[in-house]
Amino acid sequence: MQPWIGMSRTEPCGGGRRRSGLPRPATRRHALAGGLLLGMLAGCGGGPGRVAPPSIDAESAAAAALERYDANRDGALDETELAGCPGMLANRAAYDADQNGRIDEAEIVARLQDLLRHDVGLTQLKCRVRYRGRPLAGAEVLLEPEPYLGDQVQPARGSTDADGSAQLSIPAEALPADLQRLRAVHFGTFKVRVTHPRIDLPEKYHAATELGYETQAGNPFLDLDLTDRS
Repeated sequence: MQPWIGMSRTEPCGGGRRRSGLPRPATRRHALAGGLLLGMLAGCGGGPGRVAPPSIDAESAAAAALERYDANRDGALDETELAGCPGMLANRAAYDADQNGRIDEAEIVARLQDLLRHDVGLTQLKCRVRYRGRPLAGAEVLLEPEPYLGDQVQPARGSTDADGSAQLSIPAEALPADLQRLRAVHFGTFKVRVTHPRIDLPEKYHAATELGYETQAGNPFLDLDLTDRS
């Protein structure tokens, strides 16, 4: 999967200068390894529209996360409370800086600032679903952004093919008209819900989902192994 790398705002056109705004080879290889779709900036002569990253205020989001999930109002999220936010729970080690088993507001702020520091508009994400040890074709996968991130982070969806793989994407209408064929997702923390039109999957994978995901820069894959075990 190749990244889209935006043109520099300050890169002039003509005059023998490099017009693509791409980094020099060594830097470009590093960017390719990240698998990111960087925010696309309008270039000379009517280039592509800009895909701006969602605007998320880390301090406000952290406060909203505690308001939503801190049931005992002690100012931190323990393992029981984190069950309501499986994306954060799945990535707990990245939050719990002091390793005390609880995530407080300052730790959420720090993690969100780190997650969003790339200022990335979109990133590619392919979800691979297995059920009872075999690829699950025909499943619908939904990335549902955590509400505390605000309303700019869009949900993403995809349908699995015969190999159980789905390229997840935000709605086309959320993109500029000239980029609506682009299939990618926003950075963020999500609940993951998997349903199937013919298979009655356990509720822990959809209605009462225990599946969570948080964007991992440089890793364009999400693997889900579903079972019937409780």
